[in-house]
Amino acid sequence: MKYEVIDHFLFKDGEQVPFLDSPNHGGEIVPRLVVIHYTGDNSLQGALSWLCTPKSGVSAHLVISKDGVVYQLLPFNVKGWHAGRSEYNGEPNVNGFSIGIESVGIGGFWPRTQVEAIRDVLSAISRAYEIQDIVGHEDIAVPAGRKADPGPNFPWDEVTRT
Repeated sequence: MKYEVIDHFLFKDGEQVPFLDSPNHGGEIVPRLVVIHYTGDNSLQGALSWLCTPKSGVSAHLVISKDGVVYQLLPFNVKGWHAGRSEYNGEPNVNGFSIGIESVGIGGFWPRTQVEAIRDVLSAISRAYEIQDIVGHEDIAVPAGRKADPGPNFPWDEVTRT
C-alpha cells in the first residue's frame, strides 16, 4: 500500500505528504465525492502559492505535480473552496461534500507519473471514505460549460481502474 489516509491526512510509505495549510476553507465535511481539476498552467509553485493565498479565495485538498509529487493543503474533512457554483445529481454546493484534487497542467498531456499518483491517491481516499463518485470539475460546474477541466484528454480509464 503506497498511500493511505490517517486522521484525514495523506501518507505515502508511512510518511505524511508535504502539508501546506491553505487559509481558504470552511467548516467540517463528510466527503462523498472527489472532483478532479487541472490548475490551468504548468507551474507547481504558482499553483501552491495561489491556493494558499488568502487573496485568491480558492483552495483544494491536494495538488499533484506533473512528476507525481503530492501536496496536501487541507485535511480531507475540511471544506475546500474548489468547486465554485456547482451541483452533483441535483445537490448544490459540491464543496460541502467533496474532496478537490488539483493536477498541475492545462489538460493537454498527462504524464505517466502524474496519472499513477492520481490513481494511487484516489485508491487511498476511496478506502478511507465512502466515496460515491469521482468526477471532473466540468461535470459539476453550474451553469454547464462554465469549466472545462480536467478536459477531454484526462485518462479516466487509467485513474479509476482498480
